[in-house]
Amino acid sequence: MTPEYLDKLADFVDPDHLWKLSGVEQMALPRHRREQLDAGIALRRHAAHVRELRAVLAARKSLLITPLSNNSSTRDVVDTPEKHAKLRKSR
Repeated sequence: MTPEYLDKLADFVDPDHLWKLSGVEQMALPRHRREQLDAGIALRRHAAHVRELRAVLAARKSLLITPLSNNSSTRDVVDTPEKHAKLRKSR
């Protein structure tokens, strides 16, 4: 899926853009609205991730993702390991 399509899906499931509410307001949302918020956020994050992967691919690099906890990670663009570069060439 394209990032643009994922953004459209996010707007479809969260047309009210609940992610723009403050954290306190988000926590006070009823369950069904909180699920709407979570779905929109997940789709927007995935769209951003796909954009980042496409940029990394265009640069012939790799994206290193390191989990820091259950809820957070850090990313860095690195040179592609030789083993992975061979896979890329075969496609």
